[in-house]
Amino acid sequence: MIHFNRWQSKVMTEKTRRKILVVDDDRLILSTLSQGLGKLGYEVMEAANAEEALARVRRQRPDLALVDVRMPGIDGPALARRLQEEFGIASLFLSAYDDRDAIEAAAAAGGLGYLTKPCNIQDLVPALELAIHRAHDLAALREREAKLQQALQRNREINVAVGVLMERFRLSRHVAYERLRQRARHHRCNVRELAAQVVQLTEAINSFLEDHRSAKSQR
Repeated sequence: MIHFNRWQSKVMTEKTRRKILVVDDDRLILSTLSQGLGKLGYEVMEAANAEEALARVRRQRPDLALVDVRMPGIDGPALARRLQEEFGIASLFLSAYDDRDAIEAAAAAGGLGYLTKPCNIQDLVPALELAIHRAHDLAALREREAKLQQALQRNREINVAVGVLMERFRLSRHVAYERLRQRARHHRCNVRELAAQVVQLTEAINSFLEDHRSAKSQR
């Protein structure tokens, strides 16, 4: 059973109205969660199984899904993967089971947290809010990565230069691109011009090394 405290009104006034998709095959728990979260100011979307959940999100996108781990048909982890891959919706798991297999399945599905039933509102709300913020951060990161990939694909020199920096300094693609962009700003040139210089210099060095190795092998 979910327990409520008198700070509910404070939570409602401090928080924008967020949409939560609650998925649980136990109708009593589903109703209790929905009513409790609704009283706290959340907009709740209910689903008793994975099929209902997928149908709901096709019409309206929630900020987060609160998903039961073990359900008939498509289970919670499988649903979470589909929600993420098809709709970009992250999941927080809620389950009566805390065995290793259930937790590992939830983690493998990309869950942002795992709570065991029964739980009280003090545990549920902070976990929800943290998961929502984390989901938004991850979505923003994916968007930046997608834009970066598009930019790199449009320009071979930038792509090659970023690859050189990644290999030479063991950087991630995003960090390598940011270093290139910052350097271009410092030298008051555009990224494409600086990338072309990096590529030309790299090709010249590689050519020199190849000639050196060839000459050495002929001795």
